[in-house]
Amino acid sequence: MAAALTLLLIGSLLQGAQSKEFQAFLPQNIEVLTGSCVTIPCSFAIKDEFKSKLDDTCGAKWSNNKTLVFNSKDPQTPSNNGELTGNLRKKDCTTTLNNIQPAGNYTYFFRLECNNTLKYNFAAKTTLLSVKDDPPRPTLTPSALKVEEGASVSLRCSAPAPCLSHPPNVTWTKGLGDIVETLQENEDRTKVLTSVVTFTASHKHHGETISCKASYHKQDGSAESAVSLTADVSYSPKVTTVSVSPSGPVPEGSNVTLTCSSTANPAVKNYTWYRDDGAKETFIGTGHVLTIKASKEDGPFLCKAQNDVGVGRSNNTHIDVQYSPKVTTVSVSPSGPVPEGSNVTLTCSSTANPTVKNYTWYRDDGAKETFIGTGHVLTIKASKEDGPLLCKAQNDVGVGRSNNTHIDVQYAPQILPSSDCIRAGEQLNCSCATLGNPPPTVRWYVNGLPVNHSDELLISSTTRWSIITLNKQQEAGLSSLLCRSMNSVGSATQQFCVNRKSPDKVTLAVFISVVVALLLLVCALLFVNRAQKTHHDGDTSTATESHLLPGEGQELPNTAEGASGGPEKTSEEGKDVVYSTVNWRTSSKKKRAKALEESPQPCGSYLEEEMCVAGGMLRGFVSNALEMEGLYDNVEPRKVKREEQSEYAQVKFKEKR
Repeated sequence: MAAALTLLLIGSLLQGAQSKEFQAFLPQNIEVLTGSCVTIPCSFAIKDEFKSKLDDTCGAKWSNNKTLVFNSKDPQTPSNNGELTGNLRKKDCTTTLNNIQPAGNYTYFFRLECNNTLKYNFAAKTTLLSVKDDPPRPTLTPSALKVEEGASVSLRCSAPAPCLSHPPNVTWTKGLGDIVETLQENEDRTKVLTSVVTFTASHKHHGETISCKASYHKQDGSAESAVSLTADVSYSPKVTTVSVSPSGPVPEGSNVTLTCSSTANPAVKNYTWYRDDGAKETFIGTGHVLTIKASKEDGPFLCKAQNDVGVGRSNNTHIDVQYSPKVTTVSVSPSGPVPEGSNVTLTCSSTANPTVKNYTWYRDDGAKETFIGTGHVLTIKASKEDGPLLCKAQNDVGVGRSNNTHIDVQYAPQILPSSDCIRAGEQLNCSCATLGNPPPTVRWYVNGLPVNHSDELLISSTTRWSIITLNKQQEAGLSSLLCRSMNSVGSATQQFCVNRKSPDKVTLAVFISVVVALLLLVCALLFVNRAQKTHHDGDTSTATESHLLPGEGQELPNTAEGASGGPEKTSEEGKDVVYSTVNWRTSSKKKRAKALEESPQPCGSYLEEEMCVAGGMLRGFVSNALEMEGLYDNVEPRKVKREEQSEYAQVKFKEKR
C-alpha cells in the first residue's frame, strides 16, 4: 500500500513536471472474464493553456482499434454499456466497461473531448484487455503448509478484482478460522481482493486440502476459480486404542493378544505396555502386539505410543477373565461371643466371574463335611457341640471354598468325667478337668472352705486342668474335697471321693478277690447260657422253663435282704442243670440321686467306697464291676417291673451233681 502511494505521488510530480504535454496513465494489461465487466484505472495530463478548458462539458471516449466502444456522453446505448467512475475535471478518467465480449486481446485507448477547443486522443498510451473464458486464478500465500501442531497459521488468498462494481467473492474451506478481507491496489492502480484466514494448526488439519475459491460475476451467471494446498501438520500420537483378541470372555490362564493402534505424524517409533495398579503403572512389555496370560489378578491395561513429537496414551482396557470363586469368606453376625441356643447369621461372600450361582454350607466334623444348608445367608442356632463351619461358592467355572469359621459360643462350665484322684507315694493328687466358654476359673474347697495355692497346699492350673496336691497330714484331716468351675454364664461343682484311712493289705486282698469273682461269674454265665441254648436246639421235648436262668422267664422271689434263689431242677431226661443264686442289693434311683446331691460325704455308693479304699490303684477292676452292674440292672423279670437300680451283685454257684 505504501509503495502504491509512493508511485502515485511520483506520477503526480511527473504530471506537474510534464504539464506542457498531453499524457495518459493506464495499466499495461488487465485480465478480464468474458461476459464480465472491467474497470480501467485512468488519469491524464494536459498542457497548461488548456486547463481552463477542462470543464463540465468534457466527456470520455474509449476506442478499441479505432472502434468506439464507450462514450460517457451517451453511456446507455448497447454499444456504450459502461460508466465513467472518474472525475475528468480532476484528470481522472477511470471507466468501467460491462459485458466484455468475446474472448481475445483488445487494445483500448482514451480520448478527452470537450465542447470547446480541448479535444485529444491519448493513443500513445493504451491498455491491453485479455478477455478469457476462464476467470483469473487466485494466489495462495504460502503455497505450502508444513507446521507442528499448536502453531498459529495465517493463509493469504489474493484474487484479481478487474471490475470494481462486481468484485470477486472469496471463500475458504469451511471451519478453518477467522477471515479478514481487504481490497488492495496494485502499482498500476488495478485492484486485488485479499482474504486472510487465521487458525491454530491441529492434528485434524494434517493431510487436509485447504482451498481458496474466487467467484466472479458474469452477465449470464458466475464463474469460479480456486487454489489449494495440502496441510502437513506434525503431531504426537493421537487416538491411541487397544484391541483385545479374543474380544469376549476368556478363561483364566488362556492366551490373550493385545494390539495397540495410534495415528501420528511422523509415524509411531515404539509402543510400551503397562498395567494400571492404581497408585502406579507397572511396565509389562513393548511392541505393537503383546500376548499375555489372562489372570483375574491383573488390573486394566494401557499402551503408550511415542514418535519424535511426543507420546500418546490409550484408555484403560479391561479383559473379561472368567474364573471360579476366589477369596471366599464367611462373616458371622453377631461377630462377638453369643449365648448357646441364640440365632447366628452366617453370610458367605466371594469374588467370581461369572457371578456365583449358589452357596452351600457345611459343618466340618473332621473325617467328613456335613451339609447343613444353602443360600448366600444362613441362620443357625449356636451350639457348643457344633464344629467349625464353612461355605462353598459355585459358578459356571468352578467352586471356591472358605476357611473354617468358628462361632464363639458361650456356655456354662462342665466338669469332665476324667476328673479324679490318684495317689503318688505319700501324696494324693486330685485333678479337676473342666470345659466352658468363657474359659472358666477353678476353685478348690477343702472341708467346705475355699483354698488357694501356698507353700503348704499346692495348686497348679492350666486352661483345662486344675490339680491340688495333698500330703499325708492334710489328707488325714480331710472330710470333703470339692472342685468348683465358674464363668460368666454359670458354674459346675464336683465332689471328690478321697480315702480318709489307708487301706490295709487284707482289705485290698478281699477287694481283689471280690472283683476276680465277679469277672469269673460273668464268664460262667456266658458259658452256661451258650451251653443251654445248644442243648435246647437238639432236644425235641418241650421242657424249656427249667433251663432258664433267673431273670429269663422266672420270677425272682424277694427276701428282706433282696436275695433270691430256686430249687434244683432237672430236665425230662434226668440230667442236672447248673443254676446260680444271685443276692441283690438295691436302692431307689430317685433316693440315691437326691442323696448324692445333698450328702456332704466324699463318697456315694458301696462300689465307690471300695474305689476310695483302693486309692485308685484298682480303678480298672472297679470299672469292670460297674459295667457288670449295669448289665444286671438291665435284666428284669417278665412279670416284675423293678424301679430300683442295682449297685452290687453277689453270685454263688452250685456244682452239678
